[in-house]
Amino acid sequence: MGLKWSDIKSEILSPDEYLEKYKGKSEIMKNYEKYVPKSKHVKKILNILHSNQDGLKILAMGAEWCHDCAEQVPSMIKLIKELNSDEIEMKILYGIKVNAFRKPGDILWDKKHSVPEAVDPKFNLEAIPTFYFFKDDELIGRIVEHPNFLSSLEKDFCNILKK
Repeated sequence: MGLKWSDIKSEILSPDEYLEKYKGKSEIMKNYEKYVPKSKHVKKILNILHSNQDGLKILAMGAEWCHDCAEQVPSMIKLIKELNSDEIEMKILYGIKVNAFRKPGDILWDKKHSVPEAVDPKFNLEAIPTFYFFKDDELIGRIVEHPNFLSSLEKDFCNILKK
């Protein structure tokens, strides 16, 4: 049984709620302000969304302490705002903690102190941030930690939609 949007049970933030909650974090706000999505990929994403006429949902999983999250999550929010499409819904799920006392073979995340989704095998959370892309409640792809080498968030986003 694959991961579904409906498997998310924890409290999630909208992009605006995330920006409001972390507005005092200079690294997050600086990364949000400086990120400029590449317009050719923005246009491609919009064309695919409009031609498919399907809604897309994105879940970002991460943590306040994570440098990559402070870079990638605000960038994805900026991209979503740039797309300005009613066909996209993004939610953010923070609260993931590393299990510092794990033994070889144990999962990376602390079961007691992380959100349940972090340790749910369906999510297969290997690193953070992870962006999960859903269409019709079904997982269609994900971006783990950062875009692929020599790529960008918007290019990887576009490639997921093309599948």
